[in-house]
Amino acid sequence: MGSNAAVFTSASSSSMNQHHPWSLHYLYIWAYTRLLRFLVLRRFPASPPYENPKVVRTEGTVPSREKGRAIRVIHYRPVSAAPEEALPILINFHGAGFIIPRLGAEQEFCSTVAERLGWLVIDCDYRKAPEYPFPWGLEDAEDAALHILEHVPHKTISTSGFSSGGSIALGLAIVLGPDRIRSTAAFYPSTNIDADTHAQSIDPPLPPSFLRHIRACYVVPGTSITDPRISPAYASKEELPRHLWLGAGTVDPLHDAAKVFMERIQKEGHPDAVFRSIKHTGHGFVPLGPESAGLQGKAKEMREEAMAFLQKSVQQDLGM
Repeated sequence: MGSNAAVFTSASSSSMNQHHPWSLHYLYIWAYTRLLRFLVLRRFPASPPYENPKVVRTEGTVPSREKGRAIRVIHYRPVSAAPEEALPILINFHGAGFIIPRLGAEQEFCSTVAERLGWLVIDCDYRKAPEYPFPWGLEDAEDAALHILEHVPHKTISTSGFSSGGSIALGLAIVLGPDRIRSTAAFYPSTNIDADTHAQSIDPPLPPSFLRHIRACYVVPGTSITDPRISPAYASKEELPRHLWLGAGTVDPLHDAAKVFMERIQKEGHPDAVFRSIKHTGHGFVPLGPESAGLQGKAKEMREEAMAFLQKSVQQDLGM
């Protein structure tokens, strides 16, 4: 791993983490976030129902580093697997700008991975900004992953995530290093939080003003935005998983920074870095513009491709 890896692996105590200082600006971003949560969760339930008879879905918790606190998780285990059988494990993180609680929003993806690949998928919650800015949420991800590594039988550990969850998945992989997190698939993640906030895009869900709000919520003033745990684009190739897949639509304001990041590590000799750039689609691979006709199935196609990438990477690592 790179020189920062040892520092990241020694997790700091949450008691030393910073909160936003109280100010009129903080009250504004807090109130605006509360309104956004209300509107989003009213329209999109946090846990959309999804039934799969070939997968056992169970909800539970794992311990936090903070005494008396637990982190919510949802397990997806294939029915065909024995209860204590060691399987490849995928730890997944939902999106929603680091600010909206939507654990379970990616039930279909998690369930499909468990069914088709025969993996144990653990969908993991994490604390949200602005009440809990960086690194609180990432520390939840780290605590959950360390608990899984120590207590859950497994063959390999991979991470995945969507949007801000993709950033958490990348940050976790950087913290724990490539010897513990072998592969990562990140869908339309934020890779450079500074570049993202200044991006211009016609993508309706992610106008520049919203990206600036996310940054204001997630990053406490004075925090280095070049920290690879916040902006994975600043990580060295040695700090990253040996197998890395990223995908984003060309109309997504997060696309260009992700492309620059992936092209850089490819040129530096990363052994297995794949970037998928989908024309005429925005955040979430949503088709946008008059040239996007016929692209409605791209989101599903990219999920299928990412699953195939994860499966291939694990097979290579296990010598299958």
